[in-house]
Amino acid sequence: MRTLVSELKEKVGQTVKLYLTLDVLRDQKHLQFILGHDKSGSIQLVVSKSKVVNHEEIGQLLQGSAFIVEGELIESKQSRFGMEVQVEKLEIISKAEAFPITDESSIDLRFDYRAVDLKTEKSRIIFRVRSAFIQGCREYLLSRGMVEISTPKLLSGASESGSQVFSVKYFDKTAYLAQSPQLAKQTGAMMLEEGVFECGPVFRSEESRSSRHLCEFTGLDIEIAWLTLEEIMKLEEEMLCHSFKKLEPFKEDVKRVFGVELITEPSIHYMTLIEAKEILKSHGMPLSKEQDLPDEGEKRLFEILGKDLIFVTDYPIAKRPFYHSWDREKGTTKSFDLIMTGIEITSGSVREHDYKKVKEQALEKGVRLESIEEYLQTFKYGTPPTSGFGIGVERVVAKLLGLSSVKEASLFPRDPDRL
Repeated sequence: MRTLVSELKEKVGQTVKLYLTLDVLRDQKHLQFILGHDKSGSIQLVVSKSKVVNHEEIGQLLQGSAFIVEGELIESKQSRFGMEVQVEKLEIISKAEAFPITDESSIDLRFDYRAVDLKTEKSRIIFRVRSAFIQGCREYLLSRGMVEISTPKLLSGASESGSQVFSVKYFDKTAYLAQSPQLAKQTGAMMLEEGVFECGPVFRSEESRSSRHLCEFTGLDIEIAWLTLEEIMKLEEEMLCHSFKKLEPFKEDVKRVFGVELITEPSIHYMTLIEAKEILKSHGMPLSKEQDLPDEGEKRLFEILGKDLIFVTDYPIAKRPFYHSWDREKGTTKSFDLIMTGIEITSGSVREHDYKKVKEQALEKGVRLESIEEYLQTFKYGTPPTSGFGIGVERVVAKLLGLSSVKEASLFPRDPDRL
């Protein structure tokens, strides 16, 4: 019967059977030392050449090879695990060829061999942290009585703006890949006032090759009825704090492999966009009234304030989409961005729910009313006000682990050069 590495502490002195992937092999005169792992952890194996008949074949194995091993588990002060397996039998399942990349390879070369790059311990931790983060958010949202939904990704019109949308042939028509689930999730929240959420793909046709952009990323989108701007931001704060706390079991491995302290109890700050610009101006970065926060401005705010999560509110109408609630007198919207350790991870707002205003704002933003006809029906026949936000999952994971690019947090990243 198979034993997992995580179960070995209970089996010292017993014969165990492990299904492992090879990480490191050191071949000495009389002994072979193997470091291998399964889904639950790593362990050291010792092969005595005088006892294991296929030791010569074992000595040819390279990183990534898969095998089944049987042997006695003993305590060992020499092993960093405090124990090791004295191999009695080793069955080779798959022989790997030499890896074409190393940990020191450039990110572009590693993505050229992504299937190999994903075999590393670093990649395993990235995607376990990513999974735990999403699960923590889902756990919190479900505990509030919210409903998980799935929204269509093929649309009759652009969901945000026409400049960053992918078009695809749809029988005798043209369809567009969803830049956001906004219109569908907003309709869902009007139906289910306790709120809805989705974790799914988002597509942006951006000619950007920067370390913070992807043409396809994973969005965690939330929408709920009857919450004010302050309340929807508080919901996100509580959700992130809950999810980050769930990452506690990864702290030791993250510190060892990535050299960073994993955020599990974030520090938080709230401010308006005007206040943010005043702070940046006092530190040598003046911005005009109409300007959004540039990438460098987000980074500088974090450096100046030293807060992990910075909520910035009251963005100008010119920088926000038609479905946000507008204050025409002030020229601002009931909206916010959330900056996490120097990079925007969230955009959110209170939504406009007045039928006539939604139509007016859509037309002002150049949106064809026929392309959002189904969406407009919801307002025409009555609706509660809603608010919500969207989070870029890859950006969160990249900041948590100190990755050089959000692309490392995507299983197979899609950008202008990679399809």
